[in-house]
Amino acid sequence: MNGISRSSEYAIRALTYLAQQPEPSEYHLAREMAKHLDIPAPFLGKILQPLVTRGILASQRGRNGGFRLAHPPGEVTLFQVVDAQEHLGRRRQCFLGQAECSDERACPMHSYWKDASELFLARLANTTLSNLVRFCSENPESNYPGPSAWPVTEAEQSA
Repeated sequence: MNGISRSSEYAIRALTYLAQQPEPSEYHLAREMAKHLDIPAPFLGKILQPLVTRGILASQRGRNGGFRLAHPPGEVTLFQVVDAQEHLGRRRQCFLGQAECSDERACPMHSYWKDASELFLARLANTTLSNLVRFCSENPESNYPGPSAWPVTEAEQSA
């Protein structure tokens, strides 16, 4: 089970790419990032919009336009990026799909899922884009944030 959606994965990869750029004030076109990251450009454009709305990215239209980080990489957490895509408050849903699942009315997986979910959310909140950029510098063989191992879906192609 992957902990995040494909949209969140692409958003994190795109923001890591932006954080790695030598000129943080330069704007980068979504289609250029998409080509480098092997992400369908229309799909990436849709993914980046909630990040602009949340103030994580800045965007500019026209000549020399595109996207850039609105804050230094050390101030952007993975929680912020994933929350813009997935609204993490909903992550409290029952793992087994029960309509009501709480400490008082728990499903068989409640305790495990609650603990795992809290650890996962804490890890996202404590990891910044700077952490990812540092990892990339120290592990160039990882090829991150380059092309994903996952094939692009038809829905992403037509987005």
